[in-house]
Amino acid sequence: MANWASTSYAIEGNKSDLERMFNVINDFVKSNVKPVEANASKEWEGNIVKALGASEEQMKNNYLRGFIQTYEIIDGVLYIEAEEAWGATDFRHLLAKLMPKLTIYYIVEECGCEIYATNDCDGKYFTESYYVDICIDRDYFNDYFNTEEQVLSYVAQLLKKESVTMKDIDEWNEEQDDNENYIYVHEFKYVA
Repeated sequence: MANWASTSYAIEGNKSDLERMFNVINDFVKSNVKPVEANASKEWEGNIVKALGASEEQMKNNYLRGFIQTYEIIDGVLYIEAEEAWGATDFRHLLAKLMPKLTIYYIVEECGCEIYATNDCDGKYFTESYYVDICIDRDYFNDYFNTEEQVLSYVAQLLKKESVTMKDIDEWNEEQDDNENYIYVHEFKYVA
């Protein structure tokens, strides 16, 4: 069974390309068009790239195990939320080849394999740089932060301390011998 990653896309480009992609997604999701393969889900990312012109070779040579959850155009940007197996798939790479005038930003997180990545290094659409997951005495907390300073302030507040460092957090985790208490700080890596 796959570990499912949550991937968010923000896609910029000319209006007609964005509307074309939106309409292709919408046709499949609303069942106006049958999936491109007999047993494929109507939300499968492969439907979209195939309908946009991907060749059989491209379909075979790219990893396309993702499913569209939501999609909408807001202020000239196409936003897509997808569930993708094991991390970000090749969906964005294939879209970029098929529609080279589009700029595709994404952020992905998959906690099981500790994948936290984005290509939005300037934070244009995805400002989060850290995800924090905490359990203290069976109370669970999680949140996203833009800076390490924000993370440290949040953790200090939960631990009822004036301040903490990343080293303090590591030491606190090492002191927990029941495996029920933890503070996990995940930093989003910038990748292409």
